[in-house]
Amino acid sequence: MPVPAMAENVFKPGEKAPQSGIYKVLHYQHRLYHEVTILAGQSLPACRRCGNDVRFQLVSSAVPVEDDADFQASPGGSSKG
Repeated sequence: MPVPAMAENVFKPGEKAPQSGIYKVLHYQHRLYHEVTILAGQSLPACRRCGNDVRFQLVSSAVPVEDDADFQASPGGSSKG
């Protein structure tokens, strides 16, 4: 019996991650949940053991550091040190 999708922020293998962040991985019967980092647009994979019964639940969204304005190169190409 597959893990039920209980909330809007639960996704299945083959779907694209809607947001970058930390996702809880809910396996079917063989392993306790764990957390992984997934980037927005990344295709969610099937599990080697439970296949397409695995689910991904968004725990906390996050912006990749390279997309954060405070960490982008300044227009002149130099940074303050």
